[in-house]
Amino acid sequence: MLLEELLRCQIQEWYPAFRRHSIPTVIIPLPVAFLRYLAGQVAYPSPNADADGGSDEEPLPFLLPAITSGRQPFAPIHAHHPDPVSLLSSDSELFFGSSAEEVHDPDADHPHRPEFPDLEAAVDAAIAELGGAALPKLNWSAPKDATFMSADGTARCTCFAEVAMLLRASDCVAHDLTSARKSCEDFPRPEGARRNAQKEVSAGTEEGARPIAIEADGSRGIDDAPSDSRVIGEEGSKTNAADFDSKDGASEEESDGDTWVDDGFQYYLALRKWYPGLRPESEFRCFVRERKLIAASQRDASAYYPSLPGWSSEVQPKIEAFFEDVIEPQFGSNNYTFDVYVRNDGRVKLIDFNPWGGYTLPLLFTWEELEEEGRGHELEFRVVMQQGAVRPGLMTAVPYDILDWGKGSGWDVFLKKADEELNRQMNSPDGDS
Repeated sequence: MLLEELLRCQIQEWYPAFRRHSIPTVIIPLPVAFLRYLAGQVAYPSPNADADGGSDEEPLPFLLPAITSGRQPFAPIHAHHPDPVSLLSSDSELFFGSSAEEVHDPDADHPHRPEFPDLEAAVDAAIAELGGAALPKLNWSAPKDATFMSADGTARCTCFAEVAMLLRASDCVAHDLTSARKSCEDFPRPEGARRNAQKEVSAGTEEGARPIAIEADGSRGIDDAPSDSRVIGEEGSKTNAADFDSKDGASEEESDGDTWVDDGFQYYLALRKWYPGLRPESEFRCFVRERKLIAASQRDASAYYPSLPGWSSEVQPKIEAFFEDVIEPQFGSNNYTFDVYVRNDGRVKLIDFNPWGGYTLPLLFTWEELEEEGRGHELEFRVVMQQGAVRPGLMTAVPYDILDWGKGSGWDVFLKKADEELNRQMNSPDGDS
């Protein structure tokens, strides 16, 4: 994967050219202070931080920014984890109220709790422009892995506080900030890649929080999308993101894999109109090699949809026509993937672009299959054909140690001890009490 190919897949790069065929989106440049916050650093470091031994760079607890608008997120998040049962008590100091005045916030006076009033105002205004709810993402990635933090298990956000919480909790977003550019084979190691950079923003200001790209009509977008109960699947497709060298140009080895968020590379927050009724079986990932559409896969490879095997024969020519008429003439890379949503009436909407290879998931294919010589003469379209053919996803994953049930393993010892304890309790005089 080349750096140029990765940069082309940033949403602020491709969206202006494809906005007519995509989802209404507002794109907001992010200030350096907010990037520091997302990376778990002090947003506004002390000028004497270096002289003090770098205390400002120590890991911080999970803190939400101070909210100036008074719009609290779906639930207060705290650095510590109280007993869930205690939250049910009416006299508990922590409880979930219906307004900001009802929520006790023990982190209110934390010395490193930042506030971003300009960015907060821009985000709240953009969400209102998009109809009151939006899905957030950075240049490449959305916080799909952090939806456990939300009240409804989705990435739907209605205010800045919810956006900040999901972004801060997401490993995908952290990967955007620290890990992807170095995965490019032509990434300039010594001095860092500064492409797509803007003038460095002072850590003590919020300059650059003004929206730069707005699809004005928030009531349209995916063109009267079907009313079901699922958000479009852009967010899970991108574990690829951006990465930063240290400010003084330290090598990858010297930085031990961690990079500085203040190298001049500009990051953006994209807020995409939320549609509650999009169907996951209508999402597809398409693979382009040497500017030819060679393969397509259902986007949700971990589920079987009974209607999809029959419908795919109708979908395939529509996707091919969309590629030939819309994508291929305008997108500059030779090798890439793109995600689309196909409506019931056959219209195709562009969801996202991803680079070829790297951390992009091949779904029902393997990268070895997709790179075979001779592939591309005819589009290969894959969907899950029967219930037993689904590929496991995160919802069915288990820790590696659970797979180790051999003699002498941790689980073997645990189960033996549990069995011994059960027998002891059953055979004790008080076993029936």
